Amino acid sequence: MSKLHYKGWDILPTVLPTADHKWSASCDLVEHRGAGDTEVFEGATMQFVRDTEDEALAAACHEAAIQIDNILANPSVRLA
Repeated sequence: MSKLHYKGWDILPTVLPTADHKWSASCDLVEHRGAGDTEVFEGATMQFVRDTEDEALAAACHEAAIQIDNILANPSVRLA
């Protein structure tokens, strides 16, 4: 899956099959800062293991959006 855009941030999902026929997904969070649109890695979600690829991706991307909302609401909670 390619990157997603959310409130000026990029969410970079990664999803992989597991040995027990499930799917594991996480997302990296990248903020765009300044006039030069500098990309800054801000953190990642935990791994979400689900029965299907879509379920794993949905869980990880939902958590990424929550983390971004939390950072925007209170910048002192930055992840990195």
